[in-house]
Amino acid sequence: MTSTSRPVVAVNLFSMLPGVDPSDFERFSTEVDRPTCLAHGDVVRRFDAYRVDEAPDGAPADILEVMEVSDWAAWEKLRDTHPTMKPVTDGFDQLVDPATVRTYFTHLVPGEIR
Repeated sequence: MTSTSRPVVAVNLFSMLPGVDPSDFERFSTEVDRPTCLAHGDVVRRFDAYRVDEAPDGAPADILEVMEVSDWAAWEKLRDTHPTMKPVTDGFDQLVDPATVRTYFTHLVPGEIR
């Protein structure tokens, strides 16, 4: 469980449901998911999505998302209750295999790059 009192960077990896082309998710991410989430800038600070070209370890992943939120509890509340998020959650459910979703809660390693 992640702390909810500080910004969190969540890295999500997941694959599509059988028969779903990852390009369908790319379109959904570009047209619905990211714009909707980023419209809530008080909670969602950054949101990037990447198509996985190759997983050398063979782990299933079609998409990698990096999302920074101001507070994880606030993000969960927004995601689960705000009416504007319904197209996001519905689209995700129609495209993504829930058994493949992996979320890593991270934070920046401070320090100067030399």
